[in-house]
Amino acid sequence: MTAPSDPIQKVFENTIRDFRASLKNDDLYNEIMKTTTIDEVYDATDKLQKEQAKKGQLRHLSKIEPYLEGLRNYTSVIEVFMQAKPDILALIWGPIKLLLQLTSVLKESLDAIINITADIGILLPEFRTVTNLFDFNTYMKDVLALFFKDILDFYLIALRFFGLPRKFSSNLIS
Repeated sequence: MTAPSDPIQKVFENTIRDFRASLKNDDLYNEIMKTTTIDEVYDATDKLQKEQAKKGQLRHLSKIEPYLEGLRNYTSVIEVFMQAKPDILALIWGPIKLLLQLTSVLKESLDAIINITADIGILLPEFRTVTNLFDFNTYMKDVLALFFKDILDFYLIALRFFGLPRKFSSNLIS
């Protein structure tokens, strides 16, 4: 990451460190870090849709579109203004991909993740619009860093709720 003298970058680094420590599972963290783009998440949802169609159990994965697009909007802003590193992007895209894959074995769990992310997606701010309205200053960087922490907090809660760190197995991941 960048020089430790940048206080905002330090917030991102501390958030990453705290998230990793809270997971208490290096295998899970390493699996999360393998996904660095929204395209990989969309590939996973497409694959999941095909598997569900074969079983006649299609879920409404299109409901998570506002969430994914809100995060795409967010990442485009932090890539420009914060020079986001791959580890930051992996922590935005990796957990949602993993949650979708792992909860897909039980339709109620998958429905819960889909519904939660759909609700969050509706509430996500339009980061590009906001940053265009205001000078991109330290306060805006603070907001971006706090939002990153909120995203990781959501993922941590969801991972704990579904018991994934305890049950994580590389056999579940394709």
